[in-house]
Amino acid sequence: MPLDLPRWDARPGDAARTIEVIDRWAASRAMARVVAAFGGDTGDHRGDDLLGYLEQFSAHHFDFRSGRERNLATDARLTAEQDSLVLDVAPDLGLAGITSPRHAHYDTVLMTGGMVRAGIVKPRFVARLLADGLTAGRVVFLGAFRGFLGDESRIARALGVMGDDEVDSMVAGVRRAFRPLEKAMVAERIDENRNASWREYTWRTGGVRLTVLATPSSTPEERRANTADTLRFWAEHNREPGERSILVVTTPVYVPYQGAGAVDVLGAGRGLAVETIGVDARASNLGRLSQEFLPQHHLQELRSAVGAMRALRGRLAP
Repeated sequence: MPLDLPRWDARPGDAARTIEVIDRWAASRAMARVVAAFGGDTGDHRGDDLLGYLEQFSAHHFDFRSGRERNLATDARLTAEQDSLVLDVAPDLGLAGITSPRHAHYDTVLMTGGMVRAGIVKPRFVARLLADGLTAGRVVFLGAFRGFLGDESRIARALGVMGDDEVDSMVAGVRRAFRPLEKAMVAERIDENRNASWREYTWRTGGVRLTVLATPSSTPEERRANTADTLRFWAEHNREPGERSILVVTTPVYVPYQGAGAVDVLGAGRGLAVETIGVDARASNLGRLSQEFLPQHHLQELRSAVGAMRALRGRLAP
């Protein structure tokens, strides 16, 4: 059975429950099997000590990006046994995602940005959730002015996305999933450094307000906005007072990492109720253009999840 992952109910006891969830995840048999397959041993570690060990271990064995975008990561050299094991335990560690929300209503659905395919499949998934009965006051797609890299321009053309960056794919995906839409209302502040810029597109349809929000980086001289930056910018500059319950929608393999980050920024950080789910296989199906997540992708995101879980535990631990 998949292990529980961090969420925040905005109720007493959230902190203690979340620490227990994180510790069970880190000390799970599934985690121990992955670490053992690469020559490690989790047996003598507990709590933050275990997460610290996992952080160092995964940085050494599972970092195929080295600061690059995900689609520019190097190819991992894994054995057939390691390949098989990673795919076997990935669902237990939450890397296959959770596709069903726990509640029937949320004040806000937040989609996280990503590679060009994410711009299409996430709005498609959320539109279907709403058609199937989920209710929300607002749907917000969070991203950054990140230019297409590697094979993204080719994939964008094949998907019919006009433009050259993440925000263009997000706008295209929202227009396609919720059509017909009128012309968007646009507000923006564009800086010479695109990493310091922001832009908001807004539409209204069927009683739900749709927003695509390109956010600035907290360190624009160094990098584009990351997931935490987008969540913070929304919470500080775009969230309305009545928005208290949040459903975060991401790619399945990112659910442990971005779910822990969302609890850190929005839950423990701002007292909002927040949970994270992943897009299901039906919405992710782009035919021959569908994204295939290989064992190395699961390992890379396991590393990201370990870091996010440790940071969250550090915030919550007395």
